[in-house]
Amino acid sequence: MDINIAEAVEGEDALTYAGSLPVPNVQEMERSNPMQVPERYIRNQEDMPKTTDAIHLSCEIPVIDLSLLSNGHKEELKKLELACEEWGFFQVVNHGVAEEVLQGMKYSASEFFELPLQEKNKYAMASDDIQGYGQAFVVSEEQKLDWSDILVLVIYPTRFRKLKFWPNAPKEFKEKIEVYSNEVKRVGEELLCSLSLIMGMDKDTLLGLHKEFVQALRVNYYPTCSIPDQVLGVSPHSDTSILTILMQDDDVTGLQIKHSGEWVPVKPIPNALVVNIGDVIEIWSNGKYRSIEHRAVTNKNRARISFASFILPHDDVEIEPFDHLVDSQQPIKIYKKVRYGDYLRHSMKRKMEGKFHTEMEMVRCNLSCIPDRFKRSEEDKSKGVDLSVLSPQIPVIDLALLSSENVEELKKLEWACKCWGFFMATNHGIPEEVLQRVKDAAAGFFELPFEEKKAYSLDSNEMQGYGQPFMVSEEKLDWSDSLILRIYPSHFQKLKFWPTTPADFRDTVETYSTEVRKVAETLLGSLSLTMGMTKDALLRLHKDMAQALRVNYYPTCRNPDQVIGISPHSDATSISILLQDDDVTGLEIQHDGGWVPVHPILNSLVVNIGDVIEMWSNGKYNSIEHRTMANENRARMSLATFFTPDTDVEIEPLDHILDPQGSNRIYKKVKYGDYLTRSLWKKIEGKTNLRFAKYNDKVES
Repeated sequence: MDINIAEAVEGEDALTYAGSLPVPNVQEMERSNPMQVPERYIRNQEDMPKTTDAIHLSCEIPVIDLSLLSNGHKEELKKLELACEEWGFFQVVNHGVAEEVLQGMKYSASEFFELPLQEKNKYAMASDDIQGYGQAFVVSEEQKLDWSDILVLVIYPTRFRKLKFWPNAPKEFKEKIEVYSNEVKRVGEELLCSLSLIMGMDKDTLLGLHKEFVQALRVNYYPTCSIPDQVLGVSPHSDTSILTILMQDDDVTGLQIKHSGEWVPVKPIPNALVVNIGDVIEIWSNGKYRSIEHRAVTNKNRARISFASFILPHDDVEIEPFDHLVDSQQPIKIYKKVRYGDYLRHSMKRKMEGKFHTEMEMVRCNLSCIPDRFKRSEEDKSKGVDLSVLSPQIPVIDLALLSSENVEELKKLEWACKCWGFFMATNHGIPEEVLQRVKDAAAGFFELPFEEKKAYSLDSNEMQGYGQPFMVSEEKLDWSDSLILRIYPSHFQKLKFWPTTPADFRDTVETYSTEVRKVAETLLGSLSLTMGMTKDALLRLHKDMAQALRVNYYPTCRNPDQVIGISPHSDATSISILLQDDDVTGLEIQHDGGWVPVHPILNSLVVNIGDVIEMWSNGKYNSIEHRTMANENRARMSLATFFTPDTDVEIEPLDHILDPQGSNRIYKKVKYGDYLTRSLWKKIEGKTNLRFAKYNDKVES
């Protein structure tokens, strides 16, 4: 999400206010060297298609008979409603589009893509336009590229057509596009009439809301790929349309949709059309009907073509939930009003990635009710016993005494690490003005308009930026937003994620981070002593100690007992150092089977032992589960700094802690980089990652 609405040119059509950086032609690369796939196309491990995806579910994708639907058949209308609520996708049969129209379109498109590149480049996309031949949504030199080439044409209104992009070869291609698109328009209109009925409105309501019917066609060509399990044909995304109607290849499966946290392949039904709900319907329906993430995978043996027709409203239409769909099931409007042209411009100018709007921001237009994805089950809410009476017992360590190797303070530290895994650090040497300035800078960032914060949105390829991390499925969400920055080593910093507002944000964060690193080095020196080693032992074990900052923002919540700010988890760090709000309690730690709130001490830091220290100490020091709660009356912020070893460091219990035979060993050897990757790309949940490193413990991968 890389631009601000204010950058859009007033009065300019959103479909033409788009562009993409030039990239190589995929089909030509595959032709010239079928066995070579450039690095920019190879996905990170967590993004790669998996052969174990939920293939068994594909038969459950709903199939709708349009001839029954158009006749107002009640059972078919119910099937449509169920499909929109639970899947967001369905296949349409008996749609009335003649088979020769479908096959003629496929044949002509195949002929076009088989033309020499020089011939196809006559229709190449302009730098400031979405129409034409090439690749779209390439907005940076760093993003991973899709293994596909495309031809994009605007069909309706006819005044938006740019005929210079309509191929003259093969000879009848233009006419076939026209005939096919007219038929798809009819199918789209029939579906919108049926959707109007199931949404409790007159049959022509949704059509009337369009003002002017807009339709665009994207023809996708997916060349064969020698490593189909490492690339994607089209990245995961939802559509910013009202509806999308897809004609896919009858013989090759490529489309996959997100359902119940799995990628489900949509196996072709000959001559059927695949329809999906777009973002506009999700907003109009107040979240009742879902715009679902989908992607395309490639094939080693067969190239594939698909035809996506996007049905859109006019730019000037204002999109917001219908009043009559604000009901007992969803008693607030969870989406705010937005002009469609502005919404579309944003999608056109950003990397294709996930869903365009963030649920947390949409909720903020009315905080009187909580969407279901944030509500916790009774089991999650009541897990453990509230031991708030114990909170004064959380250890407090004087860092000034610790630094001078005071024997009593070292004993207190050892007891805190064994029995609590958490402690408060006072007299740490960080000036009060440094603490206050970094809090003010963070608060200034989170108070910015959403459009400005979106400029720093999380990158799917690594854990930096603004948003919500650890969203790996459609499961429950945390009641918080985050800004994550890598601090050290400095070559890992990506300044595009560092806010430029407030003006002193970067300098303030740098100063605070330098001070916190000194505290961490002092603590690791003291931990080395309590573990029976020389003072510099733990620092040396880290090699080049990495440092990252996560700034957490917890909005107020009318029903704080129904949500969790951050889910229970342990940290995959050596140690974590937290600067929390001085006035609002939110952090809770697991102790003796209950949740103990950590009440703030003015200008103190909260320190917790991470998984790495637990492994090095063979379980002597505990990495403790903790969570964060929301507050009804006060928003809250915290700044968590994570210290971790170099990714090449191998973590295992230290030899001098084990008995001579090693029979008391709890943890096996694990490379830290592998451990960290696992923790960053799994749902944040308890101590599942640490159990993964234990001997004889079976944990789902």
